[in-house]
Amino acid sequence: MEVKDRIRRYWDDRSATYDSSPGHSGLEDAWKEVLSAVFHGKMRILDIGTGTGFLAILLAELGHEVVGIDLSEGMLSVAREKARRAGVSVDFRIADAENLPFDDESFDATICRHVLWTLPNPEKAVGEWSRVVRSGGKVVVIDGSWYGSGLKRAFGRFLVSIYERRNPFRPVGYDGDVSRHLPLHKRVTPEKVAGLMESAGLGKVSVTDLGWIRERLMADRPFFYRFAWSGRSYFLVEGVKGV
Repeated sequence: MEVKDRIRRYWDDRSATYDSSPGHSGLEDAWKEVLSAVFHGKMRILDIGTGTGFLAILLAELGHEVVGIDLSEGMLSVAREKARRAGVSVDFRIADAENLPFDDESFDATICRHVLWTLPNPEKAVGEWSRVVRSGGKVVVIDGSWYGSGLKRAFGRFLVSIYERRNPFRPVGYDGDVSRHLPLHKRVTPEKVAGLMESAGLGKVSVTDLGWIRERLMADRPFFYRFAWSGRSYFLVEGVKGV
């Protein structure tokens, strides 16, 4: 539990500035296109690791019934205020992505974005996400590679930190004591996500490249963002339960 307590504190500390980082907000219309291509009709959807509620709010605006969960009360406080300003209803709750407090088959679909890398037990988590989805429902994971190497990228990250008013000398992400407990820390790939879904018994597993979203995000940012983020993968993986 100590690891998760430290993870929770980390995101509580990040909550006030989280949306200022690239990829966490923006391009709402593009994201609605992505979500509309995956989810059809009105559905009950669980947004896992909802953070500041970006996807949950968009899904609610598209007409879905949405529950958003997160470990961090700081993140959920921001999410609730954003939902209020957007004029949508989302049921935001504190909950653990690896131990969902919901009955079997209580959702039409689950979705998570930028979550797997921060989980101590990703295989257990995906099994839980599948458990709460009805037969024929989808489990959807959006993720990418977040860490680059090289002097150019390091310089880009330094300038990005200054631009976003963050301490450029503070390490990005968790410290070593936490990250060593996270099997997918710096290691999330489409193949690994697809493998987790198949191990959870999901079928029709498919991968969609979302690199175009990252490119559009960078096009609207100062040039040094491209140094920091160029050449990194971004993708959506979905699987269907009971097929």
